[in-house]
Amino acid sequence: MMPPITPGAYLKQRRCAALLSVADAAALLPTDPATPEHERVLQLELIEADAQPMTLTTIMALRAVYHFDLEVLGRLEAIAQGQDLPAPSLCGVCGWGTTYDQLYWPALGLCHACYTALAPEDVAARVAERAHPAFRSAAA
Repeated sequence: MMPPITPGAYLKQRRCAALLSVADAAALLPTDPATPEHERVLQLELIEADAQPMTLTTIMALRAVYHFDLEVLGRLEAIAQGQDLPAPSLCGVCGWGTTYDQLYWPALGLCHACYTALAPEDVAARVAERAHPAFRSAAA
């Protein structure tokens, strides 16, 4: 089985799904005391690269800017810390996920919204990609 994505990669995927650049998200982050925007950009880049730990204050500030699931983030962090837990089920496109249920289209690794938004040829390419022996051996 492939390891789950890191907490920072999950936050990046959800930020991108919200159509926000790092600079856009950083500009919307409230800070107290006031932090220059270029420092917020750097901090967000480090968090998304898992090179800087997140505080609860930062997590809640980010969640006010774009949506992500706190339970999924917590599960990914616990796994990154070495806990033997099942990985959350995440959409391979937008990162929507759940710790308690499967994706609507689990064989494709897609949530329902992404499945319906993809062009038929993109769905077919995803099916072909997941049927490739290299994918199956990496996922095993």
